[in-house]
Amino acid sequence: MTFDTLDLRWDSWEGDEDTVLVLMNGTPLVELVRRWEDVAAQATGERSLAGSYAGLPARFAAEIQTAWLGADQDDGRLGGPGKWVTLLGCECGEPGCWPLLARIETDGQAVRWLDFQQPYRAKKEADPLNPQRPPTPFWSYEGFGPFVFERAAYTRAVRSLGRASTDS
Repeated sequence: MTFDTLDLRWDSWEGDEDTVLVLMNGTPLVELVRRWEDVAAQATGERSLAGSYAGLPARFAAEIQTAWLGADQDDGRLGGPGKWVTLLGCECGEPGCWPLLARIETDGQAVRWLDFQQPYRAKKEADPLNPQRPPTPFWSYEGFGPFVFERAAYTRAVRSLGRASTDS
C-alpha cells in the first residue's frame, strides 16, 4: 500500500500567532481544498469562499494533538473520536467560524482522513420553521480524499506540534 505523507509545521501568519501549516504530499491542504471547492463555490456564486481557511492557531496545539490522534478524551472544540474533527479553521483565527472537517479513522497500520465537509455548506434538511427559506448552497466533497497515512509517521507528525511554535 502506498501512503500519503503528512508534514505539519508552525507557520508565520498575518494574524497574531503562528498557525499549523498542513502539507499533504508536499502541497498545502488549504491549496488542495481551494482547488476542490472552487467548482462548487463558482457554481453557487461564492467563489471568494473557496479555500477560505487557515491553519489552526498555535494556542490550540494540545487540542489538535488530542483530536487528531484520537485520544479517548473529547475536547469539545476540535472534535474527538467518532466525531468530525477540525483540520483547518477560518482565516479569522477562530476554528469554529468556517472550519474544514473530516473524520479520522485509525487501525494498526494506518490513519485515514475521510468524509470531508464544510458544515456551513453541508446538505441540510428543510427548515421546518421557515419552509420558504432557500437552502444553503451545498458543496460536495465526494471524491476528495481519503488521505491514508502510515500510522507511526502520522503520530510523529502530529506530536511534533507539541514543540513550541516560533511565537513561544
